[in-house]
Amino acid sequence: MKLIICNTSIMFLLSLSTYLVNAQPSEPGFPAALLYHLPTTDVPVVNLPYFNNEELKAADTCETCSEAFGIDALAEFDFWQQSQIQVVNNSSENVEIYRVKIKSPSANALHVIFEHFELGANSKLFIYSPNDTSRILGAYTMHNNKSDLSFVSNRIFDKELIIEVNRWPNLVNEPKGVLRIKKFIHVYENRGDFEASFNCHNNVICAPWYNEWCNEIRSVVKFYFRKTDDPRWWMCSGAVVNGGNGNFDPIILTADHCVRNTTEHAIWIIYFNFQSITCNTNTNGNDLMTVTGVNLLSSEGSDGISCPDIALMRLNENIPLQYNVFHSGWSRVNLTYPEDGICIHHPAGDVKKISFGEITNPLFNSCHKVTWNNGLTQGGSSGSPLFANSRLITAVNSHGPSDRSCDDTKYSMFSRIQKSWNILQPDLSPNDENVEGILGNDPISACQPVIDINRRFFPGNDWQIKNQIIIQAAQQINVANITETSIEQSPFNVPAFNSDYIIRAGNRVTINPGFRINAPTHSAITGVYSTFYDIGNQNRVSFQITPCTPSIDDCGFNHENAMVLPVDNKENTNDFQNLLLQKNSGFDFVIYPNPTNGSLQLNLTSENILNRIRIADVFGKVVYSNIGIESENKSITISLSGLSPGVYFISAGGVNEQYKTKRFIVN
Repeated sequence: MKLIICNTSIMFLLSLSTYLVNAQPSEPGFPAALLYHLPTTDVPVVNLPYFNNEELKAADTCETCSEAFGIDALAEFDFWQQSQIQVVNNSSENVEIYRVKIKSPSANALHVIFEHFELGANSKLFIYSPNDTSRILGAYTMHNNKSDLSFVSNRIFDKELIIEVNRWPNLVNEPKGVLRIKKFIHVYENRGDFEASFNCHNNVICAPWYNEWCNEIRSVVKFYFRKTDDPRWWMCSGAVVNGGNGNFDPIILTADHCVRNTTEHAIWIIYFNFQSITCNTNTNGNDLMTVTGVNLLSSEGSDGISCPDIALMRLNENIPLQYNVFHSGWSRVNLTYPEDGICIHHPAGDVKKISFGEITNPLFNSCHKVTWNNGLTQGGSSGSPLFANSRLITAVNSHGPSDRSCDDTKYSMFSRIQKSWNILQPDLSPNDENVEGILGNDPISACQPVIDINRRFFPGNDWQIKNQIIIQAAQQINVANITETSIEQSPFNVPAFNSDYIIRAGNRVTINPGFRINAPTHSAITGVYSTFYDIGNQNRVSFQITPCTPSIDDCGFNHENAMVLPVDNKENTNDFQNLLLQKNSGFDFVIYPNPTNGSLQLNLTSENILNRIRIADVFGKVVYSNIGIESENKSITISLSGLSPGVYFISAGGVNEQYKTKRFIVN
């Protein structure tokens, strides 16, 4: 059916509720059907099959700690053939609006999976609920077209949704492209949701641990995947790791049982920065920073529930720099048991949590065993990283007793990098099979020569304490050189946070057409602007030409310490949290000369005992290591002979969990 709506003036929606946009990396836009108040009464409907949610929940088990949440709901159709078209033709624009409605009798939420996603030029696609337009996924454009033609949406929290395409054709018979839907994910339990985990978990943004593990927290992800010969969808955790080659490959370390016997890798969904922005009480996180598609690299598993259980995968697309993701370091060095360990994870797919325990050597020597002092792991934590005192990943979460609870946290087993090194090395350290560890690195501040930044920007306050985010390059930054790019207010906080970005390069910042900040909507044909600011009108960005300074000192440019302690700590009832505060206070040192020509002097400036020193280059490769220093000497001289001129980072630690990193230059 084709309907034509002719207006003599533009109709603008002046009073809109706060709405969410984005899922896969997307571009600015707002559905024309909502802008022009078009009714949904006559929109064609595709009905999905019924599933008994309670029976599906009862069938789930958690022996290996991955967690099921959804099941395939088959419904194949061609969007263009099934949808209704309406045309808005007025003095400012001529837009074609195509819509189809999806209905499920029992879903708690839905994802859309396309078999063939090839959108034509001058088109934008949106997905939203007809009953609640506060969450809008999109705009998706031809820049979301992939060579494998795959596409999967984020989640709509309703049993109904609308798929809408807006077209502004420039030519007669301009190709619309191909949009063929294959199926939907019927979410029968919102395990990937806020507050799905045990109530004794720790939010990552609490002091003191947020201030000490701020970089490592930024590396942890959750992801959705599908197993072979199983229509259900599952979730696991993982960590973005540093491959040491300086190009920031999007490599994720996880568990083998999260990738073994799996399928449809092109439509796996990876979530970044899904974490509460408050310590007490729990608040929801921004679940819109995602990318889709993985390529499995290497893995080693075992029959049954045991170690080894470890894997590497690479994302099919780069992680947008504005997600502010850290590439964590790792180590294959044997630990001295017992040792403190921390796990950062997404239990039950919930907002990011942090747990503290003691690492011991179990009978199964491919595993580390962790007994918990504070927090624990549960289904969905599988694949999450275990960090030792060195702040390097030493293992990934494999399994544990299925009857763990807040009253009896028991233990968890972690598969060791060291035991699977021969399998992991070609992908984790392809240029150096003898390296024992690589420090983490931060692409947003590492002074890469040239970087491109595109698509949507969110306020830092959507996932961290500090709102302002600095992105820098040594030579040049290209803005909106591939897609439309917008700096926007928060899409889920009310009142909305405003973005605040500094974008700086050593020689040039090129801002291309398609960049938006504080811009009202406007007609694609005439360029006439409305009075509706769909991305906010108080966002800020500063473009600067200034020398680039690489930094991973403490937590880098974009960190601000958390001040709020967990409730138990405020009441002085949690001895473990008090111990953490004591361990992590006051450790500091100075280095000189800087720059240096051959040696470096390190002097402690705090009342601590120096226990370990590591030096790494800008790629994270460790070039000097001195572990287990048994001396109360406050000063140590380090020979740097053999080091090439350049920027390096020295990390020093005390006997407990104290740790600090500083930058120096070798001439």
